[in-house]
Amino acid sequence: MDKKKIFESLVDIFDDAQYFIKKNSLPIFHLRSEADPHDIAFSWKALTKKTKEQKQKETQEKQRTNRELANFPCSLCSNKTTGIKNYFYPGRFPILVLHYSGASSSKEKPFVKKNPKQVFKEELTGKVWNDLIKSVYHFSSEELFYQEYPACNFSAVSVKDEDWKVRTENCKSFVEDNVREFDLKGIILLGSSAKHVFGAELAKQMVGKLTTWQFSGKEIPVMTLRSPEALVFLDEKSKQKSEEKSLFHYAEEKNALELAYKEQLSILLNEVKR
Repeated sequence: MDKKKIFESLVDIFDDAQYFIKKNSLPIFHLRSEADPHDIAFSWKALTKKTKEQKQKETQEKQRTNRELANFPCSLCSNKTTGIKNYFYPGRFPILVLHYSGASSSKEKPFVKKNPKQVFKEELTGKVWNDLIKSVYHFSSEELFYQEYPACNFSAVSVKDEDWKVRTENCKSFVEDNVREFDLKGIILLGSSAKHVFGAELAKQMVGKLTTWQFSGKEIPVMTLRSPEALVFLDEKSKQKSEEKSLFHYAEEKNALELAYKEQLSILLNEVKR
């Protein structure tokens, strides 16, 4: 295109522009498949920085919706290696079972859950626990809530009672969140967690005792129980080939422990129903 034709095209464009400016209208051509620009709504977000409170609220909301991962970003404890996968399992009956599947010493092997519903390391322990709950509460153990306590794995450099007490105390914030969120009425503290809360010796003395924990001014009854692994151990011992006297001793001890479990579970249930 030569300069003359370019100039003529520009003149035409300016003439058209002058016409549309005077008319105060500028037609916009679009294809049939396109929406009319006048029908499109544009939303504009304010370009302001979020406050600290807004950021905290968003973080809490993300943790609530992704509760099974809420323990991973936590940095309250030293010597933490990683959060325990699926640390929280929501049930339907308002009792929270606190337990710990992580390694408590260098002698214990690392444990990884095979599915989100898994609570105990051994399938047999889960079956024994389910039978106990069914016999007292008359529903499956899966109806209860479960939480790893503490909710993380730690390096085996330090295994002092004081270190574990600090960890469980720090982890109470997760317990409080779950108690408040799901309106939980009672807590079962199993031996695997109790020994870290009280220390090994005091934990033995606390078995079967009903205490209370306070969360936001609300008292929650807490029952400390031996870990169901103890029942599995006695059951296996009572079935082994040994002297008749020893077999009778283990069987008798197993029955006594089973009765103690049922009595202690009943005490907590009555407290929750009050």
